[in-house]
Parts: sequence; C-alpha cells; structure tokens
Amino acid sequence: MNAAVKQTKSLSGSIFSTVLVFSLVILVVFGVVISSIFYESYEQDGEQKLSVLAQDAAEALNVSEKDSNINLLSEQFPGRVRYTLIDADGTVLYDSAKDASTMENHGSRPEVLAAGNGGVAHLTRYSETLKTDTIYAAVRLDDGGVVRLSENRESLFAFLGRMTTPIFITIIVVAGLVFLLSRILTNRIMKPIDALNLADPLENEIYSEMTPLLRRVDEQQTLLRRQNEELAEAENLRRDFSSNVSHEMKTPLQVISGYAELMQNGMVAPEDQKKFAGLVYEEAQAMRSLINDVLMLSRLDETAFDSEVATRIDLLEIAQREKMRLETFAQEQQVTVEVEGKEAFVAGTEALIGEMLHNLIENAIRYNHPDGKVWVSVSTEVVPNAFANVDTGMTPQQASLLRRAPGDTSMKAQNQVVLRVTDTGPGIPDEMKDKIFERFFRIDKSRSKETGGTGLGLAIVKHAVLYHNGTITVDSEMGIGTTFTVRLPEVE
Repeated sequence: MNAAVKQTKSLSGSIFSTVLVFSLVILVVFGVVISSIFYESYEQDGEQKLSVLAQDAAEALNVSEKDSNINLLSEQFPGRVRYTLIDADGTVLYDSAKDASTMENHGSRPEVLAAGNGGVAHLTRYSETLKTDTIYAAVRLDDGGVVRLSENRESLFAFLGRMTTPIFITIIVVAGLVFLLSRILTNRIMKPIDALNLADPLENEIYSEMTPLLRRVDEQQTLLRRQNEELAEAENLRRDFSSNVSHEMKTPLQVISGYAELMQNGMVAPEDQKKFAGLVYEEAQAMRSLINDVLMLSRLDETAFDSEVATRIDLLEIAQREKMRLETFAQEQQVTVEVEGKEAFVAGTEALIGEMLHNLIENAIRYNHPDGKVWVSVSTEVVPNAFANVDTGMTPQQASLLRRAPGDTSMKAQNQVVLRVTDTGPGIPDEMKDKIFERFFRIDKSRSKETGGTGLGLAIVKHAVLYHNGTITVDSEMGIGTTFTVRLPEVE
C-alpha cells in the first residue's frame, strides 16, 4: 500500500500570503505613524494658534479698564474658543461657555498656576467623560488675573478610529493588487524552474540560489549511476561465482557418483575397493574445502563479520598456530615451513586473520617444489600517514562490497604490522599478478586437479586484508619464488 503523499504548499499561495501580510503590516504601521505625525502637527498648530489668541486677548485686556474687561471679552472675542477670565484670587469672573457664578475657584488649576508663575502657559488635558483632548492657553494679566482660552479637540484614538473606514477600503484594494502581483511573480519565478533539465542539472541557467540544490541532484545522480554500475558488477560477480561453483562441484560429484556406482554394482575387485574408497574420500574432502571457502566468501560479501567485536590479536602467534595445523600437509609436499619475528598486535576478527594466514601458508606449500621452503615473518614498521593513500588493488565495485572492522580508527595509525610469506615456487608471471586474487583463477589450469586447490584461497585473503584496513602486495620472480606482503594497522 502506497504511503500518503505529504501535502505541499502552493508557491503562489505562499507568495500571496507573504506579500499580503508584509504589505498589510507596512500599510498599518505607515498609516498609524503618518496619522500620529499628522495629529501631533495638528495639535501643535492648535496650541500655537490658541496661545497667540490668548496673548492678543491679554494685550487687549491690559489696556482696558478692569470693569469693562467682561464686556470686551464677550463682544470682541466671540467664536468656538472658550474664554475664561480669572481674578488674582482664583475667582472666575467670566466664562464664555458657563455661568461664572456657578463655577468653582480656578486658582489651583495647572494652567492658571503655570501662567501665574511664568506669565504664559499652555497644556493639554484628556477628558475621560468627553473622550476628547482640551487645549488650554493661559496668560497672566498686569493686575494679577489670568485670561484662559480653551478648545476641545479629538483625541488621538478618536482620530485613528475615524480613519478605520478609509484604511479598511485601502486594505481591500491592496489585497486585490497583492493577489494579482503574486500570480505574476509566481509565473515569472516558475518559468525557469519548469524549464529545468534534470538529466543534466549543472547545465541549466537558473537562479544562483538553486545552484547548491542542482549540485546535490547532480551528485545524487552520479552516485546512483555508480551504485547501479556497482550493482550490475556485483550481479555479474555473483552470476560468475555461482557458475564457477557449479562447475567446480560438478567434477568431484561426477567422480564420487561414478566410483560409488561401480562399487554398488560389484564391478570393483575386492582388492581395489580400498583404493576406490580413498578416491571417493579425496573428492569428498575437495568438495568440503570448496564449500567451506564458498561459505567464507559469502560471509565476507554479506558483512557477516561486522557484528563481531574487534579483538587484540598477536599475528606471530596466529602464524605459528597455522604452521602447526599445516605441518602434515607440508611434510606430504616435502616443503619446510619456518616462522620468525616478534609479537605484533592488530585489531580485528581472529577467525578471519587465521583464515588469511592459513591460505597464504597453504598456497606457499601447495605451489612449491619438493624440498622447497616457506618463510613466514612478522615485523613492525613506522611510516608517516600509514594507509592514508594506499592502493587496495581492487575495483570500486569490489571494494564497495567490503566493510571496515567495527570501531576501527586505524587509518590514522603511524605503525603497521608487516607479514611476509615467501616461497621457493615457480613464481607468478607479471601479467597475472593482478588476477590471482580473482575467484577461481588459476595460473596453470592443467595443474588444478593435481594441486587440489579450490581457487578461492587468495580471494579470501584479499577480502580479509581489506576488511582489516590493510594492503597486500605481490613480488615474484619466475623460477625463484614469490613473496606476499600484508600490512595491517598496529595496535598497542
């Protein structure tokens, strides 16, 4: 059952919402700021005009008789501005908006006190009752009294409230324009994106911001192509391996089946039955060796050793142990094996290290001359940046099938353990040195039956060396012998 497709955002919708929110925020902020500035200018202008009127009224009152001041204010200064005449003791003598006799003493009013101290004062007070601002301008008269002018103005909040309708209409218009703009922008942005050629990502003429993405696409495509090639190579190796295994098993099975049939039908003389049984046993042992090697390679291919914890292994001890295991075989082949060196430790899987040494020593014995010799040496070397730029000798497809030993950090090691296995055999031709690690490859196919090897020993050796982050090289001289040199990271 296919997984549900994750919902994706619309580009035009994202552009529309982003631009709309941005535009509305700018519009509201700009409107509030401009309105506030306009209102502040309007207030200051009102205060200035009221102050001028208050000073004009004071000048007129100062040159007139005190008894005629009330008549002068009522006759000469009519209008929407409120005039209040206050005596020196705070008594209201005249008010253009109310009956002065009913008004309380204004001597404590802030504007009156300020005018009495400085001669001229103006201030603004907010009325919670009327929800308006009242501007006051007061001027002290020569007789100690105060003439006060006042005018009601809209508060800032009331002024902004009155702007709600035009702002709302503007928002609707802006939303419509933003919608059209987002459509146009989306089409322009998507045009080069729709024209992308993903088959060749780096050849597109596109926004510079998309370059990292296209590089990633190109890298992924390159990786996928390489992985496909590796998978195809691995499949070919698997197919060839299966074919070779089937071919290698066919011969001993035919021999075993043939001899068994002869013995079953009584066609083997009693004195020859032991001989035939021995032949059947030899072929069965050959099949067992082949099966063991195939299983070992399969485990390496499938990284079955990755789950094993790396241990500290003495390479010299393993070499001596494998020499003892092969002592009988060496005697049969009339070959002498010597192991020398000092303790040298590596981190890895003991079973693989043992298999590697066993196959190297066994091959040196098997492909040797009567009275031949095999020397196994273990030593250590100090080299700068060991394994930093080593040549594994494998194709990328083969190397990709391998894995590093668990928890290994030996690529930074400076010390390395060197294992050399030297024989006095016939040697390996130069043109075949790169092929001897291939599965089922034999230098002399005509002698394959005679030597009894499975053709998988060196393939296992190569895998085991690479698994432990090591290298293996071959030096050989025809008619003199061959030396296999393995280098592995040393551990304390």
